[in-house]
Amino acid sequence: MVEWVVIVYDKPGSDRSACRPQHLAGIPPLVEAGKIVHAGAIYKDVVDGKPANFAGSHLTIVADSKDEVVELLKNDVFAKNDIWDVDNALIYPFGCAVRKEKQ
Repeated sequence: MVEWVVIVYDKPGSDRSACRPQHLAGIPPLVEAGKIVHAGAIYKDVVDGKPANFAGSHLTIVADSKDEVVELLKNDVFAKNDIWDVDNALIYPFGCAVRKEKQ
């Protein structure tokens, strides 16, 4: 198995808010299954010291191949509802040098 770093942008004009609860509910089972190491939103701006305006998502996914990563992305509610631009996702094999638990 290989870790893959993924950046998948939201499509222009898309609104993830309606699908976000379902998307977030789907992450823990993938973490428990060892498929997702970490995941979170990326943003366009910082406003008043806080991230603002969704740009997309960043994930580290464990899979045997890039095709398997793409399939995992396509099965997410964000892809199924035309929010994520999976066809243009940045997907690279990743060699982690250091990992610190979120505080």
